[in-house]
Amino acid sequence: MDGFTNALVLNNVDADAGDHEDFETKLESMLQVKRVSQITFLHSEALDRVPRIAHAFSTRRAERNEFTLGAASGNPVVQMNRIRFLSAIGTAGWPLLKLKQTHSAIVSDMESTLAATEPVEADAAVTRLQGAVLGIQTADCVPILVADSEARAVAAIHAGWRGTAARIAESTVSRLFSDFGIDPKDLTVSIGPHIGVCCYEVGEEVVEAIADPAAFERREEWPRAHLNLAQANRRQLLNAGLRDQQIEISSLCTQCREDLFYSYRRDGEKAGRMLSVIGIVS
Repeated sequence: MDGFTNALVLNNVDADAGDHEDFETKLESMLQVKRVSQITFLHSEALDRVPRIAHAFSTRRAERNEFTLGAASGNPVVQMNRIRFLSAIGTAGWPLLKLKQTHSAIVSDMESTLAATEPVEADAAVTRLQGAVLGIQTADCVPILVADSEARAVAAIHAGWRGTAARIAESTVSRLFSDFGIDPKDLTVSIGPHIGVCCYEVGEEVVEAIADPAAFERREEWPRAHLNLAQANRRQLLNAGLRDQQIEISSLCTQCREDLFYSYRRDGEKAGRMLSVIGIVS
């Protein structure tokens, strides 16, 4: 099946969707699953429709179910896995512009490829460089990939609850306008696999920090509120000027789908990392 969509995986990738029916919205859609050189990754249907945009969300599936792409930068296995992943998605040899993620509200404008060797402290990045990819590491937090309809610029966002509380998605859209003059209505956004509202129990301090009641769900059988990270970030994107039809949301839950994803909440310190990337083709 190498080089083609893996039909078996495609049939099973949303096999747990019934468990999430109550949480799904009209915006959610299935990501396309591809397998190249034994590496399984996901493509956004929405971003695939934007010319000259390369992107992918990684999974933990390769020869074995332990294909990690972070977080230890000095680990030779991780370095080799990143090279293999970039080759599999069609961006072989492209610099991977890395972030030192700290759950901050910092958005960095990548004006050069220096971040390929020295990660920049930020949790979101924008760039108009061609032939390089922005990379976000996650293991429950939301990876958000953004592309301009004319491929003038792209962005990648790491949004956990702290970044969401700091409105990092909204700030990133603002940077695309201030730095490159890109109207929010010209953007396409894909919110990738993340811990679902089904599993993301949080304390009242998180409810207060995010300050958006619509982003939370409470049920009689749940002792505490559950946060819908995708919904919270979607609402920020709408507030920033996007329209519903510009935003694609994956319903895949990283904690539920141990066969596909790492989850820090499920696995703790031993959890590997997925990598979500986006770039502009020269």
